[in-house]
Amino acid sequence: MTGSREICELMVPYRKPAGRNVTVEEKNEMRELCGQLAAENFRNGLNCSESVYNALLRAGALEGVDPDTQALCIGFGGGIGLSGHTCGALCALVMANGALYGRKDPYQVPEETRMSEIADRYYRRYNDLVWNFKKTFGSTTCEGIGEEFEDWHCKERRKKCMKLIIGAAKMGCDYLMMKNEKAFALPYGKNMGNRE
Repeated sequence: MTGSREICELMVPYRKPAGRNVTVEEKNEMRELCGQLAAENFRNGLNCSESVYNALLRAGALEGVDPDTQALCIGFGGGIGLSGHTCGALCALVMANGALYGRKDPYQVPEETRMSEIADRYYRRYNDLVWNFKKTFGSTTCEGIGEEFEDWHCKERRKKCMKLIIGAAKMGCDYLMMKNEKAFALPYGKNMGNRE
């Protein structure tokens, strides 16, 4: 039996580091690859979160991130354990961006600015991601995305989720190619801290 680390090492057809000297053509190739791999993953029985995160790993968009981190995705399918809450594909995007751009050691930041730094800088990427996801897919919750379907197990709902997973993987690629300097300057969308 092949483990996740071996699958990632064997099946990575593209290894250009994300966000570093990537041409527009290379970015588009990686976006398409992320979408293709996410679709393949979903067809092969991975949940939405696993499908997106694994695709980003295999495409090379998460260069340097330990492939074992995909184990974090298991509980996010069905809006976190089938609860219908936050879409697992969106959760995968948040985790992927955190894995690449999050603070590796928050205790290295002086205590007096540790909390404010998050809202001043880091949350901008995730706020933008959430609002972009909602605008693109209509909802950030699994329940909202699938509300038109009476039967969760129906083919039509799976088709809709497949399209969302492909789009989310491509969106994830875009955000992973966005360096922190650009993300730190993004304007806030609606937020609980009344930030601009």
